[in-house]
Amino acid sequence: MPQTPSSGSMLLRRAVRRRLGFLLPGVITMSLWQVCEALVPVAIGIVVDVAIIPLSLPMLLVSILGIALLFTVLSLGYRFGARLCNFAREHEAHALRVEITHAALTSANLPPDRASGEVLSIASADADTAAQSFAQLGRGIASVLGMITAAVFLLIADPVTGLVVLIAVPIGLLIVALPGRSVSTKANAQLEAVARAGRSASDLMHGLRVIKAMGGETWAVDRYRHTSDEAATAGIATGERTGRLAGLGALVMSVVLAIVLIVAGLRLIDGQMSVGALIGILGMTAFLTEPMRALAEIVGLFAQSHGAAQRITQLLNDIDDAEPTTAPSDAPAPTVDIDDEAISIRDWSVGEERTVDVTTNFGTLTCIVTEDPAPESALLAALSTHARGTTVGQMLVSPHTVDLFEGTIRSNITMIPGAGEAPVSAEVLAASGVDELLGLVENGLDHRIQELGGNLSGGQRQRVALARALHADPQVLILHEPTTAVDAVTEARIASGLQDLRSSRGGAATLIFTSSPAFLAAADSVVFVPTTGPSLVGKHAELLAAADDSAADAAAAYRNAVTR
Repeated sequence: MPQTPSSGSMLLRRAVRRRLGFLLPGVITMSLWQVCEALVPVAIGIVVDVAIIPLSLPMLLVSILGIALLFTVLSLGYRFGARLCNFAREHEAHALRVEITHAALTSANLPPDRASGEVLSIASADADTAAQSFAQLGRGIASVLGMITAAVFLLIADPVTGLVVLIAVPIGLLIVALPGRSVSTKANAQLEAVARAGRSASDLMHGLRVIKAMGGETWAVDRYRHTSDEAATAGIATGERTGRLAGLGALVMSVVLAIVLIVAGLRLIDGQMSVGALIGILGMTAFLTEPMRALAEIVGLFAQSHGAAQRITQLLNDIDDAEPTTAPSDAPAPTVDIDDEAISIRDWSVGEERTVDVTTNFGTLTCIVTEDPAPESALLAALSTHARGTTVGQMLVSPHTVDLFEGTIRSNITMIPGAGEAPVSAEVLAASGVDELLGLVENGLDHRIQELGGNLSGGQRQRVALARALHADPQVLILHEPTTAVDAVTEARIASGLQDLRSSRGGAATLIFTSSPAFLAAADSVVFVPTTGPSLVGKHAELLAAADDSAADAAAAYRNAVTR
C-alpha cells in the first residue's frame, strides 16, 4: 500500500498524480469544450459582419458550416471530458475506500476512539466527498481557460473593455475564494457529525437484542435522535455557508458583468466598435456568467473535498500509530516463528519478569490456559499481528467475537458472497457442529442469515464461525474460546471432531486459548500459565493429577481454572 499522506492536501495531490492518465486528457477535452463555447458569440458576431449585413449567401453557407463544426467540437469535448473526469473520480473514490478498508482490516487493532461505524462512514461518505473534486477539476480549469479566451477576444475587439475584464475578474475570483476555508471547516464538522451518527447506529444495532430485552427502546431512540439531529444541524450549517459562498459568487459576477456592459455600451455610443463586435462583446459578457458561477461552486466543492481528505488522512495516521491496548505497554512483544515443523512462540511475557516459550508441532493440538487474562490478550494480539503479514492459508487467528454477514450459511463459511454452489466438506460441517444446525433450518447451507446473524442463537453463530475457520484450512489455526455458547454435549463432540480433522492433516498445527475441559481433554498438550509461579506443560489428565510439591500451587490453580 502507498505511504500514508500526512495531510488532506497531500492526499489530494497524491490522488491527482495517480489519476493523471484520466485527468490530463479530461482537462484538455473539457478545456476544448469551454474555449469553443467562449467562441460561439465571437462566431455569431463574425457571421453578422461578413454574411448578414452584406447579404452574402455564400458567406452565410460557409458560416453555417463553421458554426456546425464549432458546435460538434464543443459537444464532443464536453462529452468525453466529463466522462474522463468522472472516471478519475470513481477510480479514486474506489482506491480510497480500498485503502481505508485495508488499513482497518490489517491493523492489529483500531484506535480506541474509532468505532466500526465511524470507519464505515469515512470509507464511504468521506471517500466519495474527497474524490468529487476530480469531477470538477476539468471543469474548473476549463472555466479559467474560457475566461482567458473571453478576455483575449475582448482585448482584441476593444482594448478598454478587455482591460476592464482582466482587472475585474481576478479581483472577483479572489473575493469568492476567500471564504473557502470556512466552508471546509463547516464541511469537516458535518462529516464528523455524520460519522458519530454512524458510530451510534452501529453500536445500537450490535446491542439491539440486549436493548430490547431490557426495554431500552426509548433510550436508544433518544440517543440516536440526538446524534442524528447534530448531523442534521451540521449539514444545515454547511449548506448555509456553501449557499452564502454561491450567493457571493453570483453577486461578484453580476457586478463584473455590469461594469463590462457599461464600458461596452459607452464604447458603442462613441462609435468605436462595429455591430458584430458589439454582439460578440455582449455575447461574451453573457458567457462569462457560466464560468464564474462554476468557479464559485467549485471553490465550495474543493473546500468540502479538502475537509474529507483531512479526515481520511487523520484516520489512516491514527491506525498507523495505534498501539496494542491489551498488554502492559512496557512488556516486550513475543516472537512468533513458523518453520517446516512447528509454530514457535518465544519470550512470551506473563508478568513478574517471567517468560514462557510454546511450541506446537504440525499435526498436534495445543491448548493454552491463563489465570490472568492480560498475558493471553497480549499473545493473541501478537499472533494476530503476525497473521496479518501472512496468507490465510499459512496462518489464521479466529477471535472469540463472532461476526456473521448477511447472506447464507454457505457464504458465511466459504466467504464467497452469492456462490450458491461453493462446496463445504462434510468433515468441516461435522467438526464444527454445523451439521446439527443444518437439520434445524430450512434450505440447509443455503439458509438465509440476517445481518450480524440476528436470526441465529449465540451457539449457532459460534459454530458457523468455527466452520469458517476450519474451511479455510490454514497451516496454523489459532482459536480463542470457540464454543462458550455451546452446550457441553455438543462442545465435546466438536472438540473431538476438530482434533480428528486437524490431526488428519499432518502439516497443520492448532492452538486454542480455552479453559473448556472438552478441548483440554482432546489436546495433545496443555500449557497453563498461573498468575504467579512456574507454568505447567502436559496433558490435561496429568495436570489435573499433578501433586509435585514444586508445582502444587500451580496444579491447584489449574484445577480451579478448568473445573466446571
